Amino acid sequence: MHPKPQKWKLPSQTFAWNTAIANNPQNAISLYKQMQANSITPNNFTFPALLKAFASLTKQLCLCSTQQVHAHITHHGLVSDKFTACALGDAYGKCGCVDDARQLFDEMPSRTIDVVSWTALLSAYCLSGRANEGFGLYARMRRSDDPECRRGDAVCIGVLIVAVSANGVGGAGSWFLGCGRSVHSLVVKYGFETNTRLANSLVHMYTLGNDVDSALKVFDGISIELRDVVSWNSLISGLAANGEPKWALTMFEQMLSAGPVAVAPNRVTVIVILKACGELGCKDTSHWVHNYIATHHSSLLSIDDVVVVTALIDMHSRCGNLECAQKIFEGVQNKNVVCWSAMIAGYEQNSYPHESLRLFHRMVEGADDMEVQPNAVTMVSVISACSSIGASRPARMFHKYTTATGLDTDGRVSSALIDMYAKCGDIERARQVFDEMDDSRRTVVSWSAIIGAEGLHGEAKEALHLLSTMQGQGLKPNEITYVSVLSACSHAGLVEEGKFCFNNMQGANGSGISPTVKHFACMVDLLGRAGLLNEAYDLIHSMPIEPDVAVWGSLLAACKRHENVELGEVIEEKILRLDPNLVGHRILLANLYEDAGRLDDVRRMRVEIKRKGLRKIAGQSFIEVGNEVHRFISEDRSHHEWEMIYKELDVLDERVMNSTKADVGLEVELEGIITRCKYHSERLAIAYGLMTMRHCGYGNSDSKNTINRRCNPIRITKNLRVCVDCHVYTKLVSKVSMIELIVRDAHRFHHFKDGTCSCGDYW
Repeated sequence: MHPKPQKWKLPSQTFAWNTAIANNPQNAISLYKQMQANSITPNNFTFPALLKAFASLTKQLCLCSTQQVHAHITHHGLVSDKFTACALGDAYGKCGCVDDARQLFDEMPSRTIDVVSWTALLSAYCLSGRANEGFGLYARMRRSDDPECRRGDAVCIGVLIVAVSANGVGGAGSWFLGCGRSVHSLVVKYGFETNTRLANSLVHMYTLGNDVDSALKVFDGISIELRDVVSWNSLISGLAANGEPKWALTMFEQMLSAGPVAVAPNRVTVIVILKACGELGCKDTSHWVHNYIATHHSSLLSIDDVVVVTALIDMHSRCGNLECAQKIFEGVQNKNVVCWSAMIAGYEQNSYPHESLRLFHRMVEGADDMEVQPNAVTMVSVISACSSIGASRPARMFHKYTTATGLDTDGRVSSALIDMYAKCGDIERARQVFDEMDDSRRTVVSWSAIIGAEGLHGEAKEALHLLSTMQGQGLKPNEITYVSVLSACSHAGLVEEGKFCFNNMQGANGSGISPTVKHFACMVDLLGRAGLLNEAYDLIHSMPIEPDVAVWGSLLAACKRHENVELGEVIEEKILRLDPNLVGHRILLANLYEDAGRLDDVRRMRVEIKRKGLRKIAGQSFIEVGNEVHRFISEDRSHHEWEMIYKELDVLDERVMNSTKADVGLEVELEGIITRCKYHSERLAIAYGLMTMRHCGYGNSDSKNTINRRCNPIRITKNLRVCVDCHVYTKLVSKVSMIELIVRDAHRFHHFKDGTCSCGDYW
């Protein structure tokens, strides 16, 4: 006998439509409308599938669609169905309408409320930034009569971890640490330690709160065979974000070399590791990472993936490999603003400000057949490039551009503008930008910028006043703020004030900041300038971190200033151990020997410098005239007007000498000063600046007052510290010319006016 054919029950029409809606979320609304048009009655599986599809919509459209579906659910009498009610509450939560979600939950019959219902409402609170209320709801859930609800499930615990993480960004406050560890204890209590997804979330949570040790403990607790790519990504990105790029790269290598349980990186891994490598700044490591990914996972380096390509550009730029970064950049077809910004920042960070500005002009002018509008990040790099040049005309132009585009309302841009004007020698405009900022836009970065600006221009007391005002408004200074304040105190000789700030920075009543090498370098410089060499030396030996060349170099400069040869020799040995190829400190020691009359040691040092092939950085001075920046080096004859400049300098020397005839001692000293440094780069720049200002009345004794009113200051930038001879000479030039000379050297600004300098001869 043949078996009777089996009768298959055809699925209902509603089931077929539900399946279509669930499998085609992008067309869910259209399918539901067709379902209505065909008079197909929806059931309790139709609306959850439809509501789930709304997740990809904008908040406003999601809310509108959810409200319409809510009406349909009510019409079909499904509002009391727990699946439908949970889906509806979840949809309201994702739209940000937590109170509507709560109302639905409260109206549900108690018998239908389960752990899924609680979790949906808990998620709504946490997604809307109302984590405290969410934790209150969870406490109520644990008092439920249902044992399943009292225990919760992995999804519910996961929501709590996400809530803590969302509130832990920016630092580990007491609330964050307390809640995070409480949730972690629930994971352990209810036996969810083996849940990889929860463990990954915990790793991410702890790294967001800067608790790397706890993150590592959780990661180590995941069985090696259960670690997935998310586990590794969470740890690697967390280490990189917490200032541990080298450690992040080590974990990346472990991820790849775990033998049979090795995990292949994905797109997220690549982006994270490229960023970590950029933070490390090692050219060799950047080449290794790039070559490894290109060889073993080439599909992850698609030239069409602008995000990955931008991360590559940023990495190579930060590691000093601009040629490779530029090659990648030029290969991108549809460059977006992030890609342009990365390359512009690369040039700026590698001290190619002119290239950075040229690329910016190419971007906004649509030279690549695609005009891209800059954003705040772009402008910060462009403004920083302008700061490096120190040219006031481009500075004002970029300020106008940010105002016209509305980007000046961004606090980061305003802070960059303050720094730019300060470095271009225009402290008044820097103050104006700060004063025009709303209190809501004044961040720690903004305050740090204006404090740094005042310190750079020798206004240490004003910098201290601003620090006090900032703290009075409830803002805590950061590491950069204190570097600016300590530097200002150092250049003004405010030893006690500097000590107070240094101690207050570390104290419990202050910001609780551990001093970095930069802070110690500032303190050593402060003490050294004041002649407290032994105290500075003792401070270095008490440092909890290894002193670098900058720290020892500050003390060596102080030894030169105070003619302490013995200590200078000790310091030079320590510097040579750190970097035997440095030439600046050898020259400083040779000058120290010369001042002490130890000419044999001077010759020995110079022979050694020559034998090693070491060269001192050439002094360069820059002056902006019109739309052009002119560069001068010592004894420069490359300028097209060098003969006229030299004649101008001779005339200027004569005027300076004539102004000192009443003081025989000064006149004799000045003859030596003029002879020794006759053609230093800053003197050539000053002569050229005065030569180009003749149309303002320079040289006409009847119009001296007019000169002072009508002529702008001459602004000069020098790459090295101004020498003592040129400092004396420039003061006298400001007196005989009746023109203010603003000189920016490697350390600070000097405002020369009426024969005096703003530094008070203390620099």
